[in-house]
Amino acid sequence: MKNKEYYFIKPYNDDLPKPPEESFSEILNEAYLHPFTWKARTTRKSYWISILVNLIISILAGIIIYYGNTTNNLGLRLIDYVVAAVLLIWIWLAGLGQLVRRLHDVGYSGYWYWANLIPYGSLFLFYLSLQPSKQAPTEWGTYLYSDVDVYGIFSQNEETTFKVPVPTIGQILKEHFFDCFKWNARSTRTSYWVGTAISSVITAVLVIPIYFFAFMYGLASAVSDNEFDSLMPFFLIAVVIMVAGLIWTFLAQLGHTVRRLHDAGMSGWWFWITIIPYIGNWLLAFLLFHPTVEHEVKWEGYLFKKKDTIR
Repeated sequence: MKNKEYYFIKPYNDDLPKPPEESFSEILNEAYLHPFTWKARTTRKSYWISILVNLIISILAGIIIYYGNTTNNLGLRLIDYVVAAVLLIWIWLAGLGQLVRRLHDVGYSGYWYWANLIPYGSLFLFYLSLQPSKQAPTEWGTYLYSDVDVYGIFSQNEETTFKVPVPTIGQILKEHFFDCFKWNARSTRTSYWVGTAISSVITAVLVIPIYFFAFMYGLASAVSDNEFDSLMPFFLIAVVIMVAGLIWTFLAQLGHTVRRLHDAGMSGWWFWITIIPYIGNWLLAFLLFHPTVEHEVKWEGYLFKKKDTIR
């Protein structure tokens, strides 16, 4: 059961105890009366029920604001606005507390909340919120409404979790940009997402000048034919260089994606899921978020050596 394969949502290990069940009233109490109790855990069921309740309360707050806008009574309008503001602030705090505890429940620090500030960060948090509880003790305590400590007390000395190697930034750059066609290998999650972030910046740097040169090209042709002819070789050389750079970044990203899929125990052919309109890239991102599988895979190992790691 420990190595049971999955694609989008990890199944529970039936050989280990599952998290405790909570009643609806306990979920409401946990979410709305303990928004600042962060050193704890929250089950997947509790988290998503509280999200649904937050949505209903948000709709009610919107209705209150709407009726406040339609009344001519300034005092009543002010009361409506205050009530709506209190509701919205409270459900935001409740949602924050629940998310932090949900992250703790899957073995991640609550500081991962700030991933919302970067592209794909919100999607990663959504992915984590869908995963089952970590069926082991964590360093953030236990569940608020459990009479029994299901997983025991966390001890750093007893931590035997498989440690994924972390390559240096130099090795990540080498692997991403200069090992484009080494597909029969693995890449860690850290290596992939750091390489992807750097590649995204480089792609933007290459794409923006193309629009600039296209604008200058059109401007020169409108002003003078002679000036247009003299600038054409420069434009062509610049565009060829930038297009070549874009092709290189695409191949680098493709190679890293294939290796990351291998590291998660999946075939690189899953890359083609991106041809599905609208949701293909989201589905691929879910697969790329998967942690490293601890067992051997049918592809070769990492491209870096132990001396090229920081852990």
